[in-house]
Amino acid sequence: MRTTGWAACIALAFVALASCSHGTQTKTQPAASATASPAATAAATAPVITPRPAPSGRPTEAAAPRLTHPVPRVAPDAAPQILAIAVSETTVRPGDRVSGSVVTSSNVASVEARIGGYAMSMSKTGVGRFALTYTVAPLPWFVRGNFTLQVIARNARGDAATRAIPLTVR
Repeated sequence: MRTTGWAACIALAFVALASCSHGTQTKTQPAASATASPAATAAATAPVITPRPAPSGRPTEAAAPRLTHPVPRVAPDAAPQILAIAVSETTVRPGDRVSGSVVTSSNVASVEARIGGYAMSMSKTGVGRFALTYTVAPLPWFVRGNFTLQVIARNARGDAATRAIPLTVR
C-alpha cells in the first residue's frame, strides 16, 4: 500500500512536469561545431529575438518566433545541425501559451522538445524549419522550480543533435 502511494505521487509528478515542457524565452542558440559552415557562423552572430509583451506585461497569444537564418543544404547522411532556436519565454506558469521555432540543416527529418520522460514533436514548416505552440496545463503546487528543456534534431538515419534550454516553472 505504501509503495503504491509513492508510485502514484511519482507518476503524478512526471505528468505534471510533462505538461510544462514547452515554454521558454525568446533567444537564439547557435550550433557548436568545430567545422562551422558560413550558415552556422551567421547563426552565431544573429541578434537575439525578444517577445512582445501584452499591455499587462504577459504575452496573450504567442506566435512562433520567426528566425531568418539560412538553411544549409547538406547530404542526407551528414550529421544533423541545430542552427538556431527561438522560444517565447523561459519562465512559464499554468495557462501560458508558449511557442518556439528551430532552424536546422536541410537533412533533419524531425525535431522534438523533451523534458524528463515527456517529449513532443515539432511540426515541420519547411526545409530545416520547425515550429511548436503549446499551452501549459494546470500544474500541482509541488511542480515548481528550474528544469532543462532538451531540443533534439534527428536525421533520417537517426543521428541526433541536442541543445539544452533552461526553464523555470512558477
